[in-house]
Amino acid sequence: MANIWAVNSAHSYISVEYVAEHDWFYVKWSGHINPDDVVKAANTYLKLQEEKRCAKLLNDKSEVTGDWQEANDWLQYDWMPQVSEAGLKYFAMVLSRDLHDLAPAQDLQQRLAPICTVELFRDLASAEQWLDAQPE
Repeated sequence: MANIWAVNSAHSYISVEYVAEHDWFYVKWSGHINPDDVVKAANTYLKLQEEKRCAKLLNDKSEVTGDWQEANDWLQYDWMPQVSEAGLKYFAMVLSRDLHDLAPAQDLQQRLAPICTVELFRDLASAEQWLDAQPE
C-alpha cells in the first residue's frame, strides 16, 4: 500500500500521507479550495484512518486560499463522529496565510472540541512539536 494519496481538482491539490515515524496522517493542501474539496479530502482521510487508526492528524492549510466554511456542518455532524470512532484524538491545523482562513478554522475548532482536541497553528514546526507531545 502506498503512503501518499492525492485528491485533485482543477484549482487545488491535496495530498494525504501516512507518516510512520510519527504514526500520524499529514494532509497538505495547495491551491484554491472550496467545501467540495474539503469533503473529498476528508473522505479520503477517513478511509485511510479506518485502516490505520491513528490518534493524530496534521492538517496543513498554509498554502491555500478559498472559503471552505460551508463544509463545517458536514465535518462536525458526519465526518467527526466517524473519524473519532476510528481513533482520532488530536488534530493540529496549520492555518493559511490568507487571513480569511482564521474564522472558519476557529469555528471548526469549537465544533470539534467536544470530541477531539483541536489546536490551531501559524507554522508547521509548532504543529508538529505539539502533535509529537500528545500521548497515543
